[in-house]
Amino acid sequence: MMILLRNCRLIPELTEGYDGDRADVVIDDRTILSITSPGEISKFSGQVIDVEGNTLLPGFFDLHAHLYLTQLNLSVIDRKDPVTTAFDVYAFAREYLRQGYTTIRDAGGPYNVTKGLSRAAARGIVNVPDIISSGHAITPTEGGNDEYTILYEVADGADEFRKAARKQLEAGNDVVKVMVTGAFLNESGDPGQTIVTEDELRAAVQVATMKNTYVMAHTHGAEGIKLAIRCGVRTVEHCCFIDDEAIAMLKDSPDCFVIPTGTVSITSLDEDGNGLLDGASEKCKMYEAMERECVNKAYRAGLKMGFGSDADYEHFAKKPGLEFTARTIWYDFLPKDILLQATKYSAEIAGLADTKGTIKVGKNAELVVVEGKPDEDISVMKKKPKYVFFHGEVLENS
Repeated sequence: MMILLRNCRLIPELTEGYDGDRADVVIDDRTILSITSPGEISKFSGQVIDVEGNTLLPGFFDLHAHLYLTQLNLSVIDRKDPVTTAFDVYAFAREYLRQGYTTIRDAGGPYNVTKGLSRAAARGIVNVPDIISSGHAITPTEGGNDEYTILYEVADGADEFRKAARKQLEAGNDVVKVMVTGAFLNESGDPGQTIVTEDELRAAVQVATMKNTYVMAHTHGAEGIKLAIRCGVRTVEHCCFIDDEAIAMLKDSPDCFVIPTGTVSITSLDEDGNGLLDGASEKCKMYEAMERECVNKAYRAGLKMGFGSDADYEHFAKKPGLEFTARTIWYDFLPKDILLQATKYSAEIAGLADTKGTIKVGKNAELVVVEGKPDEDISVMKKKPKYVFFHGEVLENS
């Protein structure tokens, strides 16, 4: 079915092949067919939706999601059986779609359930965002691993890391996730501490490269970030303690990118409902100012950043647009840059810029209508999009 979207407001930086800031856009179930001046199409045999001057955006990316993470209380999640987990993952993916996200990179989960969901979508059984799946996160033997019993694949030494990476890809996953430093939400973890050796990380990168994919690296501490860059990972996640040397290395590394995650920082300090153990909560409070300062410094240095949240379902559903607002409340990013990070930049980082990330004739018809002008006032993202268009489905949020 073809749909004519009339009276769309466009953002030039997110539009290709069309110079105006107002347009009528025609799509079918999969593709953007035309972008024309308003009113140029006089006759149309399909559905017509008047966007009423609201802003049309490309579908959003979340390059650091955990679809199995229904809440931050890990002891509850760890006790869930595979079937319950699968339905929870599906529900979270549908909520992502309702909020305008059409591509999700899952940063680790159990039972290869995200890959199963992706396969179900490919067969037309469900309609969920496109999923880039990493399977189990690979970690060395480390204090606190027992808090993530269904998330981790534990490996020690280069040979075990190599095998663990192969196992994730053998299961059909798309990328490899490695825990390079300790974690905030692990009660006994030290987020600034590097926990893998260089030969372990290089082994995982070697396997991923052989299979034409890449490693995404959990990295808080500066030394872990620099190790990850040297070893050839594609993305360094979180980067809470990034330093000047690491920023300079990233400027000289055209194939490695920072994925900040403001949502998890905000929700970890939500005393009314974060569910964290005391040790994890204390670390979040202790390092709050340092994290903000470091990530803001990386942003001001001009690094191209992707869009990640590390969100749990409970907070994500309760507070729409949380990562968009987190990047102005928690960090000091400008609205237009935030929109670029959520769309164009993330598409480039994920290697999907040919089909996603901007509004262009021939690209995927993955579109979002937002009421207001988010490039001027990002707070309009606190409300769910008015429309989401994805794979022939039109989702309308009242």
